[in-house]
Amino acid sequence: MYIKTLHWSVWLSATVVTVTVIVGWWSIARSDNAVLTTASATNSHNTKAVELRGIWSSYQVKPDWNTAIQKLSAANFNAIFPYVCSPGIAYYHSQVLPVSQFARHHDYLAEAVSAAHKHNIAVHARILTLEMLFAAEHTKSAFAAAGRLMINSQGNTAPWLCPTDPRNRQLLGRIVTELVTNYDIDGLQFDYLRYPGQDYCLCPRCRQQFAADTGARISQWPQDILPGGPYAAEFSRWRQAQLTALLSDLVTQARTACPSIAISAAVFPRWEEHSERFGQDTARWVQLGLLDFVAPMNYTTDRLDFATWLLTQRKAIAGRVPLVVGMGPLSDACQFDDPEQLVEQIQIARSFGAGGFIIFKYNQQFAQEYLPYLAEEGTAILPGP
Repeated sequence: MYIKTLHWSVWLSATVVTVTVIVGWWSIARSDNAVLTTASATNSHNTKAVELRGIWSSYQVKPDWNTAIQKLSAANFNAIFPYVCSPGIAYYHSQVLPVSQFARHHDYLAEAVSAAHKHNIAVHARILTLEMLFAAEHTKSAFAAAGRLMINSQGNTAPWLCPTDPRNRQLLGRIVTELVTNYDIDGLQFDYLRYPGQDYCLCPRCRQQFAADTGARISQWPQDILPGGPYAAEFSRWRQAQLTALLSDLVTQARTACPSIAISAAVFPRWEEHSERFGQDTARWVQLGLLDFVAPMNYTTDRLDFATWLLTQRKAIAGRVPLVVGMGPLSDACQFDDPEQLVEQIQIARSFGAGGFIIFKYNQQFAQEYLPYLAEEGTAILPGP
């Protein structure tokens, strides 16, 4: 077990990363600090403002949800973000999606909600919005045969729903409505609301819709809309608009069915670059009021990158919603050496006025190595206002 060994450098790192970052931090903090220092652990419509302390997880945790929630509660966490479905499979008792064989005798979402609410921990159901991750092969094949999946410049099909297909939009709307209607969840989080790469989606429907929406006269497809082509910039903006419109529709349906539901999105960290590459226009989503808070996945072990991303993100959201920072000590993108690195990032995020954090992810390693140290250091004090 880790003991209290937090060095003085942890506390100073947020103010000594670079002079450039510090100057930028002061300029932003004066204008939006009051908004960004708090976030509701449940939702922004029923606010008792607290620091959101969340954890991403799979649909199930070991040994069970009750044990995990007790440990998280003892460490003063107040939110969980379990993965509940993709467009091709559900880990709850869905009437809309195929139910995983693992969930046929366990409604994992119901179990998570029951355990969490006993300890006043909020549950934000995380949806993999467009990627059909973990769906059965016959399910993905059926979607491909029906022309509902994305296609790239090489003509290859990816197991991702094309966002311009009205059948896909209807399916996603039914998923959202089912979740907020049938389960006492506190929030919905949209993950994988993006394209898998810059040359998606180039299916016949997207080609026709792009031409109809923009009036573009394309002589060479797809060369004209790929980087370097005469319509590349316009196509990039159009892709972003498709995802924004989809999110807007889903948020409207969710809030109509459950006005108090908190809406968030797990997003990539470099917003300007990633809006071009993946169509994920996070700053625009915030400007339009589609999100109650935003959760950038700032997965890195580099202090400068972490602080710079925070600075850029704060500037982009301009105090409109809380910034709840994603940290990835056990992610594929990076692996931390020890829990002290995680506490350091939490302190940096706090010094930048973040409204909280979400950690990837809850598993046995996190429970055994990270959670005891956090309880001693990073989350020892209650997150109240």
